[in-house]
Amino acid sequence: MDANQRKAYKARIKRTLENLERNNFKATFVNTKEEALTLIKSLIDEKSITASGGSVTLRDTGIFDYISNNTDYRTDYKDAYIADFYLSSANAITEHGEIYQVDGRSNRISAILYGPEKVIIVAGINKLVTTIRDAVVRVKTLAAPPNAIKLCKDTPCAKRGICVSPECSDNYISALGCDSDDRICCNSLIMAKQRVKDRIIVVLVGEECGY
Repeated sequence: MDANQRKAYKARIKRTLENLERNNFKATFVNTKEEALTLIKSLIDEKSITASGGSVTLRDTGIFDYISNNTDYRTDYKDAYIADFYLSSANAITEHGEIYQVDGRSNRISAILYGPEKVIIVAGINKLVTTIRDAVVRVKTLAAPPNAIKLCKDTPCAKRGICVSPECSDNYISALGCDSDDRICCNSLIMAKQRVKDRIIVVLVGEECGY
């Protein structure tokens, strides 16, 4: 990335952070994965009850190792609702300050929306998109296929490397034509303005993280 590209990206990041704050998220930018881990350590002490959704980003940054080894980390899905901190990544974040999530079983979406005292969403700049439409396409073409492969799912996207309906139509956003019981995109969530200010902390990392 040359100087001009970096300058353009900085403007996009600034706009995204401002809009996230306007939507009552607590938004923070860090330059590196290492800085993201340092920030999480400053927010979460060893006495905290923590839980998390499955996330390549949390593993890439070392955050998963930290919370699983140094806090009261809960693995039962239902324990996520009593956590002091629930950690996850995002499938996409729009420049309008919206967060887009797609799940199969939806334990992650459920916990993010209601239950834990605080939610921390960590996402690399590769998750940054312009609109919700772009977010939908990003999941179908970039995020879902490798996640389905990682989870050994019997889905068309795992076999083809792309969703059976990779576009975002005016009539549908889901994977039209996918009848697999193994789908990891059963439910979608658009997180817009939040009622509880700063309950959800968004950490945007200036590097690519996860899918």
